[in-house]
Amino acid sequence: MNRLTSGTVLTIALLGMAACSGDPTGDLRNGPEKLVASPSQLFLDVGRSATVEVGAVDAQGNQIEAAYVATNVGSTLSVKRDSTFLPVFVNDSQLEPPAEAPRFRFIVTANAFGATSFTVDGAGKSIEIPVQVVPSTDFAATFSTTTPALGETIVLTAAPGTHFTDSSVVIIGDTLNPPRTLAVAPDGSTISFLLPPNVNSPVSVTNVVADAAPTLVFTPATIDLIQSPVYDSVSVGFSPATPAIGQTVTATITDNPLIKFDTTAASVAAVPVLTFTGQFTGPAAGPAAVALAADSSSLTFQAPPNANGPASVVSFVFPGGYVFPFPTKTGIATTPHLSDTADITLSTATPAVLQPVTVTLPSTLKFGAVAAGDSVIFGGQAAIVNSVAVGGASIDIIPLPGSVGQPTLVGVFPTGFPQFSLSVPGDESITVPPLTPLAGTEDPATAPEIAVPGTLTDAGSFGATNCGQVSGFPCQVYKITLAAGATLHFTLSGPGPADLGLYFLNSDLTDNDNLCDNEGNNSPPEDCNLTFAAGTYYMMVISFGPAYDPPDPNPPFIQVVIQ
Repeated sequence: MNRLTSGTVLTIALLGMAACSGDPTGDLRNGPEKLVASPSQLFLDVGRSATVEVGAVDAQGNQIEAAYVATNVGSTLSVKRDSTFLPVFVNDSQLEPPAEAPRFRFIVTANAFGATSFTVDGAGKSIEIPVQVVPSTDFAATFSTTTPALGETIVLTAAPGTHFTDSSVVIIGDTLNPPRTLAVAPDGSTISFLLPPNVNSPVSVTNVVADAAPTLVFTPATIDLIQSPVYDSVSVGFSPATPAIGQTVTATITDNPLIKFDTTAASVAAVPVLTFTGQFTGPAAGPAAVALAADSSSLTFQAPPNANGPASVVSFVFPGGYVFPFPTKTGIATTPHLSDTADITLSTATPAVLQPVTVTLPSTLKFGAVAAGDSVIFGGQAAIVNSVAVGGASIDIIPLPGSVGQPTLVGVFPTGFPQFSLSVPGDESITVPPLTPLAGTEDPATAPEIAVPGTLTDAGSFGATNCGQVSGFPCQVYKITLAAGATLHFTLSGPGPADLGLYFLNSDLTDNDNLCDNEGNNSPPEDCNLTFAAGTYYMMVISFGPAYDPPDPNPPFIQVVIQ
């Protein structure tokens, strides 16, 4: 009984302190969200009483004054308000319980065995408080040890007058890493289990039965605490500790032979098995070629560039199958240490809109093939990659309009070590003018006229709503005039994965049969020959990106070459 209520005193004391202190967010309170009961359920013996404190709180946890009343009281219970709890003076000498208060205390008395409950209403809310009337309010079960070693089987012996059932399991507050229940003795007198590391609390057991009330089951908590071994890191030895880039290193767990590495896809997914302090990020920053030993106590890997400290391991496996991410206590220092910023050379730092730029790398880095996903990113905008020089010493790109600042080189590798793919910042800056959108592209009535033949380069505004036969997709409209009939070659392109198409309207805004839309998203530019009679037409650049799941963004600019 005392154990069940001692935690309540601390909880309510803290709430009381919060209520008495200044509240800088008081003006943000927005009414009661719920009622809170402490404790939230009771275990009582017949003839015994306990108290429950109930009050309303808002969404921020602030207490709210209200009147509270017990309703729907189970037939085996008696519930009344505790008139001695937080009384107020009604005159100079008389104390009485207030009509409203931040919380009321109720005295609950058990009159007969059974699983029952009562409800408290107040502040427009209600809360049900379960009550288990059983022969024992404190679960005086005993542990075989309260400080088990890692992987040690713990045996819990039931309290006198109680026993475990075949369906009993041991639980703790951590639902992600629950105890592993191993077995229940045939007579229900004991239950054995394993604990994960870092437990320091009582345990509860489900489906416990009292001999005096065999039809009732309850989930009591032990009086005693149990503490499993504490871990915030794992001792791992690395050999060699100062490897060269790409050199094979062996990592061996020296902490406890029961702890293992896990490199299975189920627990690691796409996350690297281990990463080191100081190493580069990137598509395949390493370590590379990770291989697990047969007994899982060690693994080998190729040292990544610039590692300089402990590793973060995504999955150490502890006895019982518990998987935890922990850092290692020691690490490695890879040599030589590459510059954290690449000493690049730009063919021009102030290119015109869509002007090609060559980025040349220092001798310590190389680009891979374009197909491998190399990119150069300025301020979050990935440049268009035209080509990579043979050997990977340079890359030709077209920075997007408005690109400013130093680039991030994605997909470079240390010279001689193509198994690594890094993201490395460059040390030179670029400034590309923004592309001013042409006015009037949102409606055929105001569409700007463009030269034919010629090259149209425009920002991706996509503000038009009248897109003819493909209405419903964003588009932008341009006017073309042909003095004589002609067959024209159209090439439509835009950066990124957006699916673009060219459609046409006649001068009276009816659909023209010509269109250029043969490719899907993530495809080469649209490219086609179209024949027109003399006259005026409206050319619509349509983005189908929003129709994809997930949607592709509209490109920041488009280019149409008409020849």
